[in-house]
Amino acid sequence: MSDYNFNGNISNLLKEKHPLVYSLAETVHEMIFILDSMRRIVFFNKRFAEFAENYHLDTTAGLRPGHIFRCTQVHDGETVCGTTPFCCYCGAYKAITSAATGEERVEECRIKSQNGAAFDLKVSTSKIDIEGSPHMLFCVVDISSEKRKQALEKIFFHDINNLAGGLTLISDLLEGYVYIEDWNSISETVPLLSSAMSNLNNEIKSSYMLALAEKDELDVCVASVDVTGMLTSVAKFLKETTLDKEIDFKVQPECENLIIYTDQNILNRVVTNMTKNAAEASKDFSTVTLSYRTEGEKAYIYVQNETVMEEEVKASIFQRSFSTKGAGRGLGTYSMRLLTERYLKGSINFTSTECCGTVFYIEIPLSLSDR
Repeated sequence: MSDYNFNGNISNLLKEKHPLVYSLAETVHEMIFILDSMRRIVFFNKRFAEFAENYHLDTTAGLRPGHIFRCTQVHDGETVCGTTPFCCYCGAYKAITSAATGEERVEECRIKSQNGAAFDLKVSTSKIDIEGSPHMLFCVVDISSEKRKQALEKIFFHDINNLAGGLTLISDLLEGYVYIEDWNSISETVPLLSSAMSNLNNEIKSSYMLALAEKDELDVCVASVDVTGMLTSVAKFLKETTLDKEIDFKVQPECENLIIYTDQNILNRVVTNMTKNAAEASKDFSTVTLSYRTEGEKAYIYVQNETVMEEEVKASIFQRSFSTKGAGRGLGTYSMRLLTERYLKGSINFTSTECCGTVFYIEIPLSLSDR
């Protein structure tokens, strides 16, 4: 174990015996850390100090990386970074453990912080020796903006391209039916065209709302919302537009005639995303159930499907860049949390078990105007 177990000692040592190394560490744009043999941070540079101040991170000496970034997986004060079941999926953990065996490694990792921030980081590690003691150089670059821009662009263009392709196919079918005067087929195809147009309009609105929310420019308009009516509308919309599989959407409220006061467009977007994700994760001929209840001054809205998540998926839910749909897809769960917490002043969570399937649920105030 190193004798230099806090930031000041290592800083002084580098200044006195390795001034060039110290100068480089303090002038580069990357966040530079030195870890001891127990993976505790014994030095960080000025770049991280500034980053920590901006995001209200922990700069206490002797903590592991997950603790200083306030990772939600180690938030209880008892769990140690690198020891939770989710850590084996973390890019930072993989890079650090590889460096311990002498392998230099570059990884990307996503950290959801307890303060609500979501970080996309590129990390690299290598072994170093300080005064005869083994240490590790841990370099971190914040690539959140880059990842956000890439994700928004890829998702938008991917989904819009798919919908445009569907519209073209339906238009071609209609043209053929008109040519042969097959009026029965025309009457069956027109609703498909209407559904495809609704989907296209929905995707454009969704992308625009998320872009505004990311920049903190989304306006909130509080009005009365009939929750049963809204859930029924969401279920009907997705029933009509989910064309690739047969899903049974059910609305089963635990109470009737619930009226809440919130932003209807934002709430509708969150519930639509919850339900759409549930449908996409479901097998053909499955059931997706929408329900709600109240408790005190809170309303709880639930969306349940019959599928159970894998552990790696559970660990990455609500991360900006994570998707089960492939590279450059997703943002669904991330946008749900962003909109719910920042604009509806609520919270969102999920459970996933063999007995109950997967349930996403939001908790929001009955009256947003009271917040």
